[in-house]
Formats: sequence, C-alpha cells, structure tokens
Amino acid sequence: MTGEVEFWAYPLRHGDRLPNFDWMPLYGDQLYSSRFVATAIQANRRQDIGTAVLLWCAAMKQNPAGTLPDDDVELARLAGFGTDLDGWIEARAGLALYGWRHAHIDDAPLGAVARLGHPILAEIAKGQFRRKRGKERSREVAQIGMQKSRIRTKLREIKHAKMADNGQAVEMIADWLRDNDLYITADNVRVAVEEIMGAPRVVTMGGREV
Repeated sequence: MTGEVEFWAYPLRHGDRLPNFDWMPLYGDQLYSSRFVATAIQANRRQDIGTAVLLWCAAMKQNPAGTLPDDDVELARLAGFGTDLDGWIEARAGLALYGWRHAHIDDAPLGAVARLGHPILAEIAKGQFRRKRGKERSREVAQIGMQKSRIRTKLREIKHAKMADNGQAVEMIADWLRDNDLYITADNVRVAVEEIMGAPRVVTMGGREV
C-alpha cells in the first residue's frame, strides 16, 4: 500500500462472511499483465507477489470477506510470516499490500475498526456472495418443495384429498407449520387445517367418513 489513502466505503458490511468458500477466481491474464506484477519484477520484489496472493486468499475468510486487519501482528500471521514481524514489515514496506486501501466497514459492532480493503477483491467477494445466495435459494426452494409434497401426502392420509390438490392451501399449511416449528405429521397437518381453514375434524365410524 503506497502513501496515505482516504477511507472508502467498503461494499460489504460487517458479518458478510464466506467461511465455507474454498475457491475464488484468480484472473491469470489480468494478474500477469498488471502494473502490480510489472512493478514487483522491476523492483526485484518477486517474493511480494506470492505474499500478496496469500493475503488475497486469507482476506476471503475475513469479516467482512475481502478485507484484512490493519494490524502488523495479524498481517504477519495471515501472510505466512508467523512471528517473524521484521520479515513482514519488510514485505509491507515493499509491495505485499499493493492496491489495498483503508476501508470504512459499515455496521461494525464496536464502531470504526481499522480494516484494509482491495477494490478487486471487493468485487470478487460480492460475486461469491451472489453465488452463495443463489445456492442457498436453490436449497430453500428444494426443501420447500419436499415439505409441500409431504404435506400433500399427509392431507390424503387424513382424508383431505381435495385440499391436497389446492396449491394455496398447501402453502398456507406449510407456512403455519414452519411458523410454529412443528414437524410434518398427520396430527400436526390436521391441526394446521383446523387452525387455518376452519375445517371440521374428520371422524370415521366403521371405516366411513361422517
């Protein structure tokens, strides 16, 4: 990081984390032809390229994703220097933090916290969050579909076959069961029908509905 930079509003908020993402795109041609790589080679600081990549990877696991703590002890650890603080200070004085800026993180619980942000990593992190939300939505849709299928089965078991074919009724029952944190059982579905639809209990005598 060269010179003093004004704080900039980081596009992700405190709490936006990607702890389970082990992959991030590395735009090889963009990196190879970047001013960062050219400057590092010209300055005979090739080792800073490797250190920078380690920090990019570490940043994606931070809070929020794509940022780094502005603390030399923490940065030394994240960059693989361990307790070699002098080695890290030399790398920091070089090009290891090329492109990083002081960042303002919104919604930090302890108020303003010194963090570093990188514009390119911020965009990558945003893309990862879009993929994460897409996967979560797909899982949610699949789960809801499975729940509705089970509710239809239970409705037929308790002699509400017509209601089982009513998509709106099934959705209302599913919402009621989720809101009340109840499993999909025949008894719970029967209660949901009575609560939501005001349907009378189905009583059987001699195997016939009455």
